Amino acid sequence: MTISKTKRWVLLASSCVLVPLLGAQTPDERSTKPTVVYIVRHAEKTGETPDADLSPEGKTRVEVLSWMLRDIALDAVYSTDAPRTLHTVEPIAKEKGLSVESYVPRPGKLAETIRRKHRGQTLLVSGHSNTIPELLKSLGVPIEDKILPGYDDLFIVTLAGPAGDTKAATLQRLHYPGRR
Repeated sequence: MTISKTKRWVLLASSCVLVPLLGAQTPDERSTKPTVVYIVRHAEKTGETPDADLSPEGKTRVEVLSWMLRDIALDAVYSTDAPRTLHTVEPIAKEKGLSVESYVPRPGKLAETIRRKHRGQTLLVSGHSNTIPELLKSLGVPIEDKILPGYDDLFIVTLAGPAGDTKAATLQRLHYPGRR
């Protein structure tokens, strides 16, 4: 049996449309990759005012953090609007070709956004000593409230389970120096 030229084109065109649909998956099925969240406290600041910026030591720490994360492929970067948190991650975002997404320092809301919007992605979040413990808890990592006496903590949270499963969260806590 021979197939006419027209029928061949119809079959070819149909297969180009149907084959991708057969392989289509829901977002839950598609994202087996874990979500990885790098969380840092802003670097050293110039003073105690709400709009305090980074001190010279803080700027040096940002350079070290940028150097440490140079080989990490980030999908998104989050910061509060405070200059010190923004300036802690801005150079890294710029280096990665990303813009810094602003968030209101409500850790539960940010954790929900991470789970919903960034499943299977890698993120960097800059926060404050009073919001990071709550963010870690909201992501499913039990931790003490008063854990950030300094500016050298780098938390790496891996969310490997289904979107709502807080039992699948693991934590690595690293420290990075103010100069390399």
